[in-house]
Formats: sequence, structure tokens, C-alpha cells
Amino acid sequence: MADILLVRHRRPRQFRRNDMYETNLPDDEVRRRYRFSTDNIDRLVRLVEPTLQRRSRRNRALTVRQQLLMTLRFLASGAFLQVIGDTFSVDVATVSRVVTEVTDCLFRLKDVVIRFPMSDTDRRRIMTGFYAIRGFPGVIGCIDGTHVRIISPGGPDEVSYVNSKSFHSINVQATCDHTGMRAVLVMKQFSSFLYCGYFP
Repeated sequence: MADILLVRHRRPRQFRRNDMYETNLPDDEVRRRYRFSTDNIDRLVRLVEPTLQRRSRRNRALTVRQQLLMTLRFLASGAFLQVIGDTFSVDVATVSRVVTEVTDCLFRLKDVVIRFPMSDTDRRRIMTGFYAIRGFPGVIGCIDGTHVRIISPGGPDEVSYVNSKSFHSINVQATCDHTGMRAVLVMKQFSSFLYCGYFP
């Protein structure tokens, strides 16, 4: 009886990536999907490009724009990583890695792009701008807030994250000046702020 040679064939890699990353959509559709205009996405790409540019010779490496759009879609939709992976035709591990890297990169830029008007000149300019819009004197900002639901962090400070509706959240407040520049104040419930400042 002849010997049977069993050869295990490796499944060929399949690149099923589609071009859902490219924003050849009208600007209102881009805003609906990513919560940013095309111009602001281009600006973000320029900001994060030095850090996120892949130093790979592979022809399938994700571009900076693809990484950013994948992260923005995840943050804008609140969907599971698997759903984002299916949408952009990449593996869930890739989505997880990309979202982490892009988020860390954006956070490191906070001191560069988030600024609060500290001088009297800046405050007077903002008050003059608000007065010119509606004739309301002495205004240096408009404010609103919301609670962003989170998973219980546990530990001794857990009760600090429970809000008045009895679920865990981070308290986020945003202000804007007369031109629409926004400041974000992120707080634990009944606790001190984590960061604040203006950003475009």
C-alpha cells in the first residue's frame, strides 16, 4: 500500500479591504458619519501624520487617513469594534490597535491645540464678539454639558462616577466663544476637572 502524503495547504491571505475610508462624499454625509467636516479631517490628518505614519514596506499598510477615519467612525457611532472592522473590512484586532494608537496620539496633542484664553485682551475680544452678535454684554462663553455613560471603574472612587440618574458616567461640559471655538471640561462626578481648554 502506498504511503499517503498529507500536505497541509496554508489558506491564502485575503485582502478584502474596501475604500470606505475615502471621503468622496458630500460634506453633510461626512459629518453624519464621522462628526467632522472634510476640512477638519484633513487638518487632523496633518496633525497626527508625523506620529501615525507607518514605516512599513508592505503595500497594505493603513494610511494615516484610514487610521483616523476608522477611529472617528468608532467614536462617532459608539459601535462595537467588530462592527467597525466589518464596515472597513479589517480584523477586529486591527481596529482595536488603531483606535488605541490614534486616541493616544490625539491626547498627546492636547497641550498644543487646547488653549484657554488667559489674557484680558483675549477675554475682551470674546466679550466684544458676543456683544456684536446679540448685544448681550459681559459674555465670555456659552456652556452646556452632558453625562457620558461609562462602565463602572470599580475601586474606592467608584461612587464618584455615579450620577443623579444612578448610572456611571463622566461629566463633560463644553463652552464656546463667539466664533464657535470650544472648550471642554471633563470631570468626575463631584470631583475636580481633568483638563480644560479651547480647541477649534
